[in-house]
Amino acid sequence: MEDTNRKILYRGQCIDNDDPLRLGRIRAIPKTDNITNIEKADEYVEWSYNDPFVYLPLLPFFINTPPREDEYVHLLYSDIDKKQSNDRFYIGGVYSSPTRVNKETYDSSVSNLDFGSRNKKFKDLKGIKEIKGVFAEPGDISLYGRGNCDIIIQDNTVVIRAGKNKNFNRVELPVKNNKRAFLQLSKFDQKTSYSEPEQKYVFKFDDSNLKKLIEYDIISSDDSGNNIVGAIYIYNLSQKNGVKASKMSFSRKIESIDKSLSTIVNCGINGQPMSMKEFTNVVKETLNNLIDKSSLSGLVNEDTTNISIVGPSRFDAGNMFPLYYRFEPTTYNNLTKSSTSGKIKVNSLMSLIETTPSQPNKGYGLVFSKKRESSVPYKPTKEKITSQKTEKIDKSVGIIGGDEIYLLSHQTQKPNTPKKIDLEGTLYKIDENRIADEIEPKTSSMVRGEELFEIIGLIVKYLATHTHAFPGLPPVPISHDGTNVSDILKELLIASEKVLNQKIRIN
Repeated sequence: MEDTNRKILYRGQCIDNDDPLRLGRIRAIPKTDNITNIEKADEYVEWSYNDPFVYLPLLPFFINTPPREDEYVHLLYSDIDKKQSNDRFYIGGVYSSPTRVNKETYDSSVSNLDFGSRNKKFKDLKGIKEIKGVFAEPGDISLYGRGNCDIIIQDNTVVIRAGKNKNFNRVELPVKNNKRAFLQLSKFDQKTSYSEPEQKYVFKFDDSNLKKLIEYDIISSDDSGNNIVGAIYIYNLSQKNGVKASKMSFSRKIESIDKSLSTIVNCGINGQPMSMKEFTNVVKETLNNLIDKSSLSGLVNEDTTNISIVGPSRFDAGNMFPLYYRFEPTTYNNLTKSSTSGKIKVNSLMSLIETTPSQPNKGYGLVFSKKRESSVPYKPTKEKITSQKTEKIDKSVGIIGGDEIYLLSHQTQKPNTPKKIDLEGTLYKIDENRIADEIEPKTSSMVRGEELFEIIGLIVKYLATHTHAFPGLPPVPISHDGTNVSDILKELLIASEKVLNQKIRIN
């Protein structure tokens, strides 16, 4: 039996929150007491003065956060020896996750308490991009609703939001909704201004994904580093999960799923192993042929009986660059770590291989194009550059947003409507059907001021500069300053969309 004599908070389960007095009281079952004994103690009527399951809110009446039926609550008593007195209080309970606040049963709510230590824990929400901003950040003050509405208070901003996330089921994560309705009030300490855009050339890396990977490998050799049997592998690289040329290195691992073997050049075969110099020459010739010709033609002839090509020997020049060449990494690691002679042998071979003067004695590197650039080149690009500056100010800003916005005055009405908007029965909120039936027909679109002045200015310019070909005749369509009647008519035709904002309405 649980020891309750030393408790401060007691576990409870809400069974009813429909307080007839509207004081925020609830009826709750204390989960640490014998309910049968409490019920037998006295006869009572639910919600009456002697109802032993009625608890008052411990928070002030002005903060109303009643739990829902079956939810967990904290129970408190003024005197634990007199639990049946009317001095019984509750505080809203805990939840296993902020995604469960719509309604969570008692057994699930206790997941983060000792009593619910065996419950499956909900996963962390930190760092999940899809829900970033749905819940308040640490350090901000918030007042949550049970659905998708809340109030967020920061140091210099307060935001009232509705529709902050899309609808989701209990087992799902909420997804943020950028089209939420909101009211934001902010105080800013600086103002940002921008200059007119200027056309300038900027230099950027002309980076792109690697197309080919060439790896040469020593399969066997003697202790002196001669009598080599080796191979040169030519791979096509995936462009879906591509490796940028600027990010490639000698040791970077390319997963097998991201490369496909196209061609193998076998060296030192048919019982005719090669010397170090011969193998080096084959590697160099292979690289040069690929770079200059996109082909291995000429590499094998009647005199080269110890070389064979398995796979295509001609390649699409458009899919050749950038390419990267290197010693096969696994063999390199095995040889250089196994013995000093192995390290000397590999390094001697690599020191003889180069593709560009800028990277001699390396044996590996990037070939960005047929021009043999050993690094990603810069490319001049013409861009519009807008300079930005900030200045210290002290200003307040109010922003209201939503798919549709209605600004209503109790004192005015839209012309030519029989009567003002009737807001009877909307004290708690205005439902969508009231918007469609009553508010939409009795409001008008807001006007965009700058766009309206454009049309007015066009008309005024024409009136001020137009002429008549002869007294009594209509005015000439084009005025002295070039203003055209057809331009005015076009602007008037699109005015309902350009000048009016039909999603922001007033009465």
